[in-house]
Amino acid sequence: MANFVARDDIWKIHISRENTASKSWKTKWGFLTSEYQEMFDNSKTMRRDAKEKTEDVVFPPIEDGKPLVQSGPKIIPKTTAQFVGWKVGTEQSLNPFGNAANESRPRQNLATKLGWPKEALS
Repeated sequence: MANFVARDDIWKIHISRENTASKSWKTKWGFLTSEYQEMFDNSKTMRRDAKEKTEDVVFPPIEDGKPLVQSGPKIIPKTTAQFVGWKVGTEQSLNPFGNAANESRPRQNLATKLGWPKEALS
């Protein structure tokens, strides 16, 4: 069941808030209209300048017998604190606390700790 009176009151409140917001928009946010116009004009001049400055791209000649892409060993430069390429060569020491798989296994079982034969646990 719907309360038509309450819905009508809510609608009236929404309309009154929208009217007050539209009246105060010019004073609060009107400066943006001139900013957008300036940005639009600047982008037009930038596009026109970019079209005028276009230059033909010249590629170096391709020599027969040489591969287009030179491949060789990858050299990782030494940087301060090895910030770039810090994973190279550290696969074993990424976890300073050890391998979780090795640590989760018990080192001794109950039978060896108490000196019992292994058959005693089965």
